Amino acid sequence: MLPFKSIIKLDRKSNAPLYIQLSNEIIKLITAGVITVETKLPGSRKMGELLGISRRTIILAYEELEAQGWIDIKPNQGAYVHADIPIAKKYPLEQSLQRKDNPLQESLFNYSHEFDYLEHYTPPDFSKIKYIFDTGYPDVRIGPMKELSNSFYRVLTRRHARQIMNYASDFRGHILLREELVQYLSQTRGIKVSLDNIIITRGSLMAFTAIFQILLDHGDKVVVGDVSFKVANNIIKIAGGEILTVPVDEYGLDLDALEILCSKQKIRAVFVMPHHHHPTTVTLSADRRMRLLLLAQKYRFAIIEDDYDYDFHYSHSPILPMASTDHEGVVIYVGSFSKTIAPGLRMGFIVAPTDFINELARLSRFMDVHGNTALEKAIGYLFQEGIIRRHLKKSLKEYRNRRDLFCELLQNKLGDHISFKIPEGGLATWVHFKENIPLPLLREKAIQNGLLISRTVFQDLNGKDLNAIRMGFASLNEEELVKAIGLLRKSINDLEEQR
Repeated sequence: MLPFKSIIKLDRKSNAPLYIQLSNEIIKLITAGVITVETKLPGSRKMGELLGISRRTIILAYEELEAQGWIDIKPNQGAYVHADIPIAKKYPLEQSLQRKDNPLQESLFNYSHEFDYLEHYTPPDFSKIKYIFDTGYPDVRIGPMKELSNSFYRVLTRRHARQIMNYASDFRGHILLREELVQYLSQTRGIKVSLDNIIITRGSLMAFTAIFQILLDHGDKVVVGDVSFKVANNIIKIAGGEILTVPVDEYGLDLDALEILCSKQKIRAVFVMPHHHHPTTVTLSADRRMRLLLLAQKYRFAIIEDDYDYDFHYSHSPILPMASTDHEGVVIYVGSFSKTIAPGLRMGFIVAPTDFINELARLSRFMDVHGNTALEKAIGYLFQEGIIRRHLKKSLKEYRNRRDLFCELLQNKLGDHISFKIPEGGLATWVHFKENIPLPLLREKAIQNGLLISRTVFQDLNGKDLNAIRMGFASLNEEELVKAIGLLRKSINDLEEQR
């Protein structure tokens, strides 16, 4: 007889009834080849004695197994494993139990390795992390969370809640939010659009995925900066696009280099982050924006304008988006509420010509079914009641103060090891470290000291070492910024002492 007492594991603290636990354990033993077909199981009284549970529990477990077709209960004979159950392979007892208890690590089937360029990332032990210099996140602690909660409750408790929580018929997003965005974009960014020009997405990454799925055929060429947003680059590759690069300087994309590319080969799209380019934080100058529009018209390529943090500009008013001066239908404009409210909302939008929005809506049925209609309406109320505008005004002032303190600390505490420019806007600073401070080693040392720094860029797309990272300052308050910079300085000192 098999050692049922040692191979069947029951948890009396579990919410699952013991008879269900027992039946599941027996099923695993059958499928693992430990209990073979036509094997007779111990009687209910004997099994109860072996496991230290009641005979009634055993009877219920056997009845459950019979109902599912795993065993046959023969009158006056006992319970037998069903003869017709196919067992793919029999393993020795020890190996079978190991397979039963351990999650699968490898697949038996073959699959494509075309995504080898996607890096594997193992996050550090966050229980030891005290502070994080992210890539430029907002501080959700100062966000309008109470107002959002009230708005969401309002949506779910009103007369039309049932309709809101069912599948939506308009795949472009809830009409209230889209109506508010029509007004908001016109008043704040000079973008004149109608409801038919807007679709709501689950953040900007879903927006990029949908855009490039529609826009690209395999091998189509997309131009990005030689230092660019890694995630967007990978989305382009997943969609079958081929990435070409042009240099990025203090005024943004090098358009002379872009025009040379356009004169030699067909370009399908240019991906650009005109405000606070990721990761370098530079802003595309007004003259280059206009020239990029003209090049798009001349060479008939699409401009994907990712304006993810337009609302955060400290020195002067931000330059109007290219979408505001696009009269030929070449710009696909992407915005996000991740920086405006909170990253966890996963809410963004696309502005584009009507025919392209209609294609996006068709695709969204298979990517997102119908979105988060209740949350969309709740955010629509926040816009309608002026809560978003008030929050942006308050957070802009707070983030400006944090930027100023952060840059002062960088200069005073780390000035002998780094170089940087004070960003005019955005939520992060692009910081270059001296060559004698290798960033991968500094990051490891910082983690040991309780500080996590971003892994945004150690190299450009051509493999050139940059030894620079994007350091976000907005998600830490002033006290936290002081302590985090102190830990970074300590980490640099520790690294120098090891030499």
